[in-house]
Amino acid sequence: MEEEIQRDGRNVLLTVSWIAVFLPYLFSPIAVGPIAFCLGVVLNRDYEVGNQGKIIKTLAVVNTFGGIIFANWLRFYLGA
Repeated sequence: MEEEIQRDGRNVLLTVSWIAVFLPYLFSPIAVGPIAFCLGVVLNRDYEVGNQGKIIKTLAVVNTFGGIIFANWLRFYLGA
């Protein structure tokens, strides 16, 4: 008999992933962006979340580059 692996914590992983997608604007984009992308890959591969995994991966890449641009803009205009 085949036993299905029950995946608990899907909602927690989705919540953490959505939060991690927008963290590159507040913290180091080079560190946080790949974490958000990897969470999107795990959601897309192991959990049945529909298109949310693809959206999380796309937003992680876009917000990583946006966070880098935003940090450089702040550094240039505020002289930090």
